[in-house]
Amino acid sequence: MKIKKLIIATLLTLVSLSSFAKETRYISDDVSIFMHSGPGTQYRIIGTIKAGEAVTYLQTNAGTNYVQITTSKNKTAWIDGASLSRQVSLKIRAPKLQAELAKTKEALAKINNKNSAAMAELTDANRDQLAEKEAGIAAQANNINSLTAENTALTEEAVRLREENEQLSTRLDTKEEDEQHRFIILGALILAAGLIAGLIIPSIRFRRKKNSGWD
Repeated sequence: MKIKKLIIATLLTLVSLSSFAKETRYISDDVSIFMHSGPGTQYRIIGTIKAGEAVTYLQTNAGTNYVQITTSKNKTAWIDGASLSRQVSLKIRAPKLQAELAKTKEALAKINNKNSAAMAELTDANRDQLAEKEAGIAAQANNINSLTAENTALTEEAVRLREENEQLSTRLDTKEEDEQHRFIILGALILAAGLIAGLIIPSIRFRRKKNSGWD
């Protein structure tokens, strides 16, 4: 009877099995799962398989949705089809992702270093330009101060010369007035002398004539 049941179960399994299509699939990353000797939980557990492990897919039982697999240790068993995925497991992807992440970080670090160097160069260039501008402004300020001092000196000299000119003009006017006064006084003296001479000379002649008549 046991042999008949086994034969019947085997025939039913063969009828319900899909065609063989070997391909690599991966155990889901959730938990470790049990492996059974047949396509269902009613079959004996023959071991466990770790989450994320790569296996070779053989076939699917359409009735129970259990799939037959071969492990990396060449052990053939049945597991729940919901625990199998075509996507590479995180267990395998993680090192690759970490390597890619490390490369990305390295590339980003290089970019940051280049940017930092570029910013440093730009900062140095700006600092040099700023220093040149400050030096130019300082030179202009010194030039302006020098011109201002020179202008102040020239203004003071102009004021001094104007005052001196005014003093000379005043002296010249005073001298001209003195000369005019002298001419006036001299003219008055000459006129007075003429008048006196005009009075004295006739008087002298008259006396001489009178004295001559007396003689």
